[in-house]
Amino acid sequence: MDTIEGMRVFATVAEQGSFTAAAKRLGISTALASKYVRQLEDKLGVQLLIRTTRHVHPTDMGVVYADRCRSVLEQMDEMLDLAGSHAQKIVGHLRIAGPRIIGEELLSLCVQSFLEKHPSVTIDLRLEERKVDVIAEGFDVAVRIGELEDSSLKAKKIADYSYHLCASTDYIAAHGLPQKPADLKDHFCIIGSTISPNNQLDFIENGRKSHITVTPRARVNAARPIRDMVVAGLGIGLCLSSTIVEDIKQGRVSLVLEQYNAYHRNVYMMFPPRRHMTAKVRTFLDHATEFFRDNRLITTVQ
Repeated sequence: MDTIEGMRVFATVAEQGSFTAAAKRLGISTALASKYVRQLEDKLGVQLLIRTTRHVHPTDMGVVYADRCRSVLEQMDEMLDLAGSHAQKIVGHLRIAGPRIIGEELLSLCVQSFLEKHPSVTIDLRLEERKVDVIAEGFDVAVRIGELEDSSLKAKKIADYSYHLCASTDYIAAHGLPQKPADLKDHFCIIGSTISPNNQLDFIENGRKSHITVTPRARVNAARPIRDMVVAGLGIGLCLSSTIVEDIKQGRVSLVLEQYNAYHRNVYMMFPPRRHMTAKVRTFLDHATEFFRDNRLITTVQ
């Protein structure tokens, strides 16, 4: 057994409170994780974990040792990153989390282009709507949209972005254009379930925020299908700007109630605080900032 690897497995088990959860996070089998910890205990001559049928938790010595392991592992990672950056070659594994609403449309392309530039990097990309616990779940970077909550995490703003209510020319010809937000109650609407979980659409009217509750014709949890349904003439939908720019340029889609738009947001990259940011995280943050700027995440759609 490699001692450093044993330390990494043990620290993860102690943090997760489970061999199964730790093994999943590390990408190894539960049996191998258990074997590594057992061999580490044998090598040290002390019991590090108390194992029951339901839980695993560190002994008093295990708590102290796990803390020292994390410190050593962080320093090891920093040394590897330092060597890699000196050689102008980024290496290692990145775990990235983000919401599906922009993850499927843009973040996945950002990751793809990063992998093309850095062939020695591997990435685990998780797209889901819940806010992951970055530190507890072992993520290097998480994308957050909108106002940030108080957090021990560090944040870097990488972009602005916006949504726009849109309708196809065929839909407008058949049903007309709403003139004010309340008119939407008489229209077919395509709702983004992650943006409008209560079937409410937000607006700025007379300088104040308001909302209208609609009965959706369809609810969708990803950006691209909303655009597709709007272009097909199925209803008025709140579309991510990047998905409908070309449709507007080609005249397939028109903006609806744009003067009331309340959907401008900030995009942040969140990452755990460290004394020294690792080269792989720093390089990815720089890449993401450039990617979203070049791909116009926020787009003037007129």
